[in-house]
Amino acid sequence: MANIQVVIVSAIALTRAGLKEIITQSGTQIEVAGLFDSLAEADAFLNSHNARVLITDESLHTANMVKALKRLMEAHPGLVVILVMQRPTASIAQKLITIGVRALLHKDDDLGNTLNHTIQTAVKGNMTISPLMAEFMDQSVALPAKITQRDLDTLQLLTDGMEAKEIAARLGVTYGVVNRTINRLLRTYNAQNVPQLVLMAHQILKVRKQLE
Repeated sequence: MANIQVVIVSAIALTRAGLKEIITQSGTQIEVAGLFDSLAEADAFLNSHNARVLITDESLHTANMVKALKRLMEAHPGLVVILVMQRPTASIAQKLITIGVRALLHKDDDLGNTLNHTIQTAVKGNMTISPLMAEFMDQSVALPAKITQRDLDTLQLLTDGMEAKEIAARLGVTYGVVNRTINRLLRTYNAQNVPQLVLMAHQILKVRKQLE
């Protein structure tokens, strides 16, 4: 299997170096293809290189980060974007998920132990929102009148970054059962897609825990 090529974009040199060190020391098939201090530089690099993942943060002071990332992702179809945030809000998180950002992490997360797994999960097409990121999101979601244990188990495993086949294996049910459960949850919470459902799942599970 070919190594996963990653580019890191941050206006802060220490952040770029720190993220590179985490990836380099992981011993996984992930390697840093380039370090840049602007999305424009990363864009130019991606025009001639096959990097799969872009990791960035809020330090770029782009006038509209969401629009800038959307343009970059449209220019490079298949590019997986991971964002490390310091001042997250539910509204920004929703917009980032809507445009296709695959992971939202917080700067105070234990990135040394989670970043490389997040990269691998994102490349598979799954969504990751770190628990700390979820804590900073102020959006609340009420539980429906009826929610089954299977629903809760499925939501929990979705927040763990699992895909439907993995959830089926973990729960000992068929892929079809899990797929139907996810589709029903999408309708129940009026989520546009699975990544948005993952964001909601963090809040649903939080509310559930508070009620126990």
